[in-house]
Amino acid sequence: MSGHVGIRPAARKDIDAMGALWAEFMDFHAERDPWFKRSESGHTRFAEFIAERLEDERSIVLVAETDGEVVGHALAMIAKRLPVFEPEDYAQIMDVAVAGKHRRSGIGMRLVQEMMRLFRQRGIRRVEVTAAVTNEVATAFWRKMGFVPYTERSWLSIGEPDPVKG
Repeated sequence: MSGHVGIRPAARKDIDAMGALWAEFMDFHAERDPWFKRSESGHTRFAEFIAERLEDERSIVLVAETDGEVVGHALAMIAKRLPVFEPEDYAQIMDVAVAGKHRRSGIGMRLVQEMMRLFRQRGIRRVEVTAAVTNEVATAFWRKMGFVPYTERSWLSIGEPDPVKG
């Protein structure tokens, strides 16, 4: 399968590989819920977004690499709470993606563990994730990592018939 897996901060040279990995990740999601169907230029726009995140001090972007190939990535942003609450920064993990042929090998776990180490280093005490409920792989992964739900986000289709619900 693969040699040694290294986790490191992402660099500009990783952007194209991360865009391709994101496209695979979204296709995986779209198989479960058509809402995640990506646009033709989605991977390019994601690459642009990553390039911006690499320059943003409130973002953390990591890659997992094996044999010179990017096989996973993780993206988090440090957010500020609304001013109606006690001020405290918190982290939002936006993406953890692992190439299909490398899933279930511990790479996602290692990416999250490194994120947690970096959050602690910054004094972050709360970390949030969002996972699509139709992605049973993601929801099981986050529970395995110790995350528990604290709110539920719901939606309603008011236009065309919903392809998931009929």
